[in-house]
Amino acid sequence: MRDEIRRIGPERVAAFLFEPVIGAGGVLAPPEGYVQGVVDVCREYGVLVIADAVICGFGRLGTWFGVERWGVEPDLITFAKGVTSGYLPLGGVVVHGRVAEPFWGRSGTTLRHGATYSGHPACCAAALANIDILERGNLVQRGRLLEGELATALQPLAAHPLVREVRAGVGLLAAVELQPDLFERLPSAVADLSLLIRQRGVLTRTLAKALAVSPPLTIQRPEIEEIAGAFAAGLDELALKAG
Repeated sequence: MRDEIRRIGPERVAAFLFEPVIGAGGVLAPPEGYVQGVVDVCREYGVLVIADAVICGFGRLGTWFGVERWGVEPDLITFAKGVTSGYLPLGGVVVHGRVAEPFWGRSGTTLRHGATYSGHPACCAAALANIDILERGNLVQRGRLLEGELATALQPLAAHPLVREVRAGVGLLAAVELQPDLFERLPSAVADLSLLIRQRGVLTRTLAKALAVSPPLTIQRPEIEEIAGAFAAGLDELALKAG
């Protein structure tokens, strides 16, 4: 990353935007030292750090905005989804004072920003009610408390002949990636497996070569076992179909 900033020229790099754990891209946790490392590089060259908390926020990684787990302070945080638990659409950006200062700390300046539905009262009310529930139930911490149980329950799937990798252990989310050669025999493998698992009462998100799960923060151990069982049974049935 340092080499790339030098190649482009620090004066041409406005910001670095990242997900602490990549969600829709495959549920990829950062290597040890990565988050702190990229922040250090950005600070070195005056590049703003933007942490994406759309998936990682509001308890998914066991903290309010995900990136807090690594003890770093970004310049901006983007968020959505979890702020209302998905009941109504709402997104936002948290901005550090040093970024906001040029727009609000001087006279004669303005930030031209807005959208038709900015500050929609019903969506904001839903967010406030949801945050109250998260606080009263101590739900945010459960993203970290339960990550080990989810990883333990799913890890045996790694031994299945159709599975390339199980990714879990950082936050209450996981992915099961299928073997590359399976798609030569069965191009629809991901969609087929998703349907087989759904028939057993478990909803998943289809990725390019994997299936992801992001259970509710209220989940209990028997339900985590149910997720693992549905995956195992679905994989066995898919193996029969794939021949």
